[in-house]
Amino acid sequence: MKKIYFLLFMLSAGQLFGQIVNQNIPSVLGATSTLRAPNGTSAHTSIRAHYMIYPADLTALPSGAQIVSAGFVYINGCNTNASGNLKFYMENSTATSNTKSTTWTTAITGMDTVYDGTYNIPVSTTGVTSSFVLSDTFTYAGNGIQIAYDYLGTTFATTAATYDCNNSVSGDLKLVTSSTTTPGAVLTGSSSWRPGIYIGYINPFTNDLAVEFITLNQGHHNKVYDTTQSISGTITNNSIGALTSVPVSLDITGANPSFSTQTIATIAAGSSLIVTFTGLSAANSGIQQIKLSVPSDQFTANDSVIKIQSINCDTISWADNSVPYTAIGFNTGSGILAAKHTGSSMRNTTIKSIYVNIDGNTNITGNQLQAVLLDTGGTIIDSSAIITVTAGQLNTRVNMPLTGNNLITTANPDYYIGIRQYANATVGYFPISSHNPSTVPTGRYFGFGLAGGTPSAPYTTLGALGIGALIEVEPITLSSSIANDSICVGESITFTASGTSSPLYDFKTGGTSVQNSASSTYSTTPTASLSATVEGEYNTCPILSNTKTITLVTIDSSANKLTDSTGTATMSGANYQWIDCVTGLAVPGATSQLFLAPVSGNYQVAVTLNGCSDTSSCYSFIVPVSSINENKIESLKVYPSPTSNLLNVTTDAIQITRISIQDVNGRIVWNSTPLNSASNIDVANLNSGVYLITVHTENGKETRRFIKQ
Repeated sequence: MKKIYFLLFMLSAGQLFGQIVNQNIPSVLGATSTLRAPNGTSAHTSIRAHYMIYPADLTALPSGAQIVSAGFVYINGCNTNASGNLKFYMENSTATSNTKSTTWTTAITGMDTVYDGTYNIPVSTTGVTSSFVLSDTFTYAGNGIQIAYDYLGTTFATTAATYDCNNSVSGDLKLVTSSTTTPGAVLTGSSSWRPGIYIGYINPFTNDLAVEFITLNQGHHNKVYDTTQSISGTITNNSIGALTSVPVSLDITGANPSFSTQTIATIAAGSSLIVTFTGLSAANSGIQQIKLSVPSDQFTANDSVIKIQSINCDTISWADNSVPYTAIGFNTGSGILAAKHTGSSMRNTTIKSIYVNIDGNTNITGNQLQAVLLDTGGTIIDSSAIITVTAGQLNTRVNMPLTGNNLITTANPDYYIGIRQYANATVGYFPISSHNPSTVPTGRYFGFGLAGGTPSAPYTTLGALGIGALIEVEPITLSSSIANDSICVGESITFTASGTSSPLYDFKTGGTSVQNSASSTYSTTPTASLSATVEGEYNTCPILSNTKTITLVTIDSSANKLTDSTGTATMSGANYQWIDCVTGLAVPGATSQLFLAPVSGNYQVAVTLNGCSDTSSCYSFIVPVSSINENKIESLKVYPSPTSNLLNVTTDAIQITRISIQDVNGRIVWNSTPLNSASNIDVANLNSGVYLITVHTENGKETRRFIKQ
């Protein structure tokens, strides 16, 4: 895993602590390279290069500083001893770009040769610096510094050293490398990767207190978890002597404005102290600026640090929105990098998705990442789909929604939000952006294997990883007093909010608030179908519910007469019962939309749909005389009625001589002479309606009605 460490270089054992100040230039690094400075391999037996370090890279370096040591900043050293001769050059410059010649002898003309001697490239698998004492003190003039170096190797390693670089200035570095002992005379190559230089300078200050960095409780503070927070700052005494009674001020403007001061009683030269401000309000959502400062002193450039923090209801992350300074990952390996958080002790919450700030290095493209949610013991309880990083996702925040179980309960509030990095054994990569401060409190970041399990020891030197989560309070459950979500006209319904409690419940129908009170129930008599929700709150954060859709069942109970003796209910797709208006009794078997009056009289229809019923007005039906049976054939059966396809006509061994079917207008629409005791008639082609069927037998004839659906 990529780690960055800095080793303090002491000019000599006899010097007092605090007399030498060490820092990196450029001030912002985070881009790695094995090619831009002596890497210890025979492929780079010789290397010549020069580049500019601009005023914006040197804001922490006081004008007039006397630089007495220098060295390169390594991500890792070589695998075995590698050394050679190094010539190192420096020059004050007001140039706004690297205008030095690509001809080496011309380029170094006028530059100070501040070192010419043996240089040992460190053997290390982690971050390190390797400094050398300058042969002549270099005094910084307050603008930019031109750097040049000429290295000729004599002993070599097989694994190249890796440098920490700044790559913000396109093509600024000019270089030439060779596998021979004859250095190139012309710098034929160029690069944006400027190696970091670790310098030491004589401390000129008797009064210089520096605010190193601010450690936020969270860069994205979530009010659901806590409406107060703590903020810490690291203060360093860069003076050559102790300072006493120094006030440190915390000024917050924006969402939750406040001003606080603490006094440092005494701080020794070269010492650092952490000052913590507690009980700070985080009750209001919004953006706020946090400024930590000390009084103006001899070097004002380091007297304050400003951070921008987001206070919100839906996002949580230790990292803020600042520009990342490096990238973290497993290189050619695999595993999970995770941030540990503790949920609310009062409310269950759900983790909706996990996001990651992806670094801009192009070798990340094409590799696979996945968001994972782990419980307190390191068991993976949810995950996202696997993504393959595209070029368009570099230097962006990628959100990865979780797909399964993501409830964080008050009983088990500790959890980890992580990014699973799949291995690329050929080309290593560091996908996760990391933000300042580079050193963070313990207990925030951990590593796991691909399948989770026991977490690693906490990482404190990898910076604030760009990993965050979108959360919400566990939703309210909204139910109704209607079992099948259908209600009849004129009926009342009661909605009930349960589960996650709230001081107020805002019931809404169609998005419009209809009741906002402490009551968790709402009753109404709908006049139309509706969709209901309820919203609550916790620490002014919304608690949402499911949507409950209620259908108002409207019954059209009207009917139409088709003929004097037949009728139909207007509404289709319901259940029907025709009723004798005189007796109030149901007509046996009259349960179809179409109705054939058995005898003359007044009838009405009861229409039922989804448990709701209504009854039509009464209609007068007259059964025509022509429909009276001339002779009753006891064994005659005509069925089914209604029918859509086949109509069956049977007798008990009585021969049927002829069958005819008439419509309601008396027209014969079907005729047959079966000469047997049973007949199956295909009526599929007949129009829907009421028909008369006359059956002639050797014992007489009989006329009956049937309904064609």
